[in-house]
Amino acid sequence: MRSRSISSAPARRRERLPNELSSTIVAVKSASERGRAESIRDVVDAYRRLYGSVQRFVLMLTDDQLNFASVGTSGSHSLNQLLSILAERARAAAFARLRDLKAAIEEARCAEQLRDAIFSDTFSNDLAALRKVVAELERLDAAFVGLCVGHVLEQHARAANDMNPTAGKRAGTARSPADRVAVRRKARVAEPALASSND
Repeated sequence: MRSRSISSAPARRRERLPNELSSTIVAVKSASERGRAESIRDVVDAYRRLYGSVQRFVLMLTDDQLNFASVGTSGSHSLNQLLSILAERARAAAFARLRDLKAAIEEARCAEQLRDAIFSDTFSNDLAALRKVVAELERLDAAFVGLCVGHVLEQHARAANDMNPTAGKRAGTARSPADRVAVRRKARVAEPALASSND
């Protein structure tokens, strides 16, 4: 019995050896595969930044920010849904550059299709095409960020003007006493002439 257990031990070690070797083997990716993976990641990151910029734009324009944030951050809205909400909120808020915003919204409606191109076997292997997708998504993102920041600056400038009197009103207030003095002087000059004419 003892000899059998000793002879069976090397057999068990030989059975475990292939499993142990397979668990330590790591596939080495080629340079082209690494470049493809990085390009796909760049597309996903650029799309996520665009989505976040549109979402923040909507949050800025909406009145019920807390309720919208609880829904929007969960990802329940698609990008096209967010763009439609943004268009409605901008019209309701009398957005100053509404025409430019509408143009950006229409251009951004293709962003989901651009992102989905990474799931195409032929397109996802074209690194130059993936770089073009990243550049287009970044351009759209910059357009929304610029419109959003511009609107915030306009709102701050308008609030500052409401809090302080305008320069024109200050200038008018400063000139009004001088105008009254000039009228008095003209009246004094006219009095002797009227008196001589009566004589």
